[in-house]
Amino acid sequence: MLKEYLTKLQEKLCFIFSRYEFGEPIFIIAPPRSGSTLLFECLTQFKGLFYIPNEADFAWWRQFPYEKMKHASDYVSARYASPQKISSIRMDLYREAILNYLKKAKALKNIDLFLRRRKYRYLDKTIANCFHLEFLNRIFPDAQYIFMVRDPRANISSMIEGWLYIERFGKPQLTSEVCRLKSKTIQHWTYPAPPGWQNIIHAQLPEICAWSWKQHIEFALDFFNRESLSSIMVKYEELVDSPIHMLEYLSDKLHLKLSGKVKKYFEIPSISRTTVSFPYNDKWKTKNYSQIIKIMPMIEDTATKLGYNLNL
Repeated sequence: MLKEYLTKLQEKLCFIFSRYEFGEPIFIIAPPRSGSTLLFECLTQFKGLFYIPNEADFAWWRQFPYEKMKHASDYVSARYASPQKISSIRMDLYREAILNYLKKAKALKNIDLFLRRRKYRYLDKTIANCFHLEFLNRIFPDAQYIFMVRDPRANISSMIEGWLYIERFGKPQLTSEVCRLKSKTIQHWTYPAPPGWQNIIHAQLPEICAWSWKQHIEFALDFFNRESLSSIMVKYEELVDSPIHMLEYLSDKLHLKLSGKVKKYFEIPSISRTTVSFPYNDKWKTKNYSQIIKIMPMIEDTATKLGYNLNL
């Protein structure tokens, strides 16, 4: 009975609290396998941030299921940003973030503190947001964006390695779409689906991953340039090599308050929950060297935009 009562109380409180506005939400924008989960897990150590433990794809799929889109993909343009859609997605995100807060140990005892808090901030790390940016800008015009990038050779190598982990990164909703297409080299799609993904499934997996990585990056760069919005660029290598320096940089840019607990966590960050194999420097050279060398001409221009020299 007590468990039922607490569940109903949580649901009621979620409905009440989800009517609050979360000012200056923080969105981590990144291609898959770029280290964004590690960054997200580090940022959750700051107080005052409400978040969903996993990615928020559910909110987008509820409003824009693949089967109802003219061309099945994760791209959602601003023209779909009706008041109803905006309200529904915002409500879903806030409700789940607050429910996550209430599920934490002793959280129900802290409801008074929650109600007294003057400022609420939402933190989100959803890879498909690379293709939701136009819509996101309509929902959260005051959002702050962290643009997380990684050496594309290591990034794409990790995408190749993770492609077969369907249960963790796959898109089962697209399986029937993949199966009906001809001249394919794959049997399923993994990671968010950029618009036009159906035209690349004839290629070999390294090319598919390189193309997908490039689409995630270019969509984000195009949005930030077109809307004249600034983003905080974070390189995975800098986060791993100088975590405390990155901590100080991000806390200043995001207006977050440092604490000893946060600093201690950043000194030796935990291995990300989405890690496929143990990370080490230049892992791509031992995992997929010959494959990565072949696709470098595809990604060189985009890599240069991010400040990576692939000739080194």
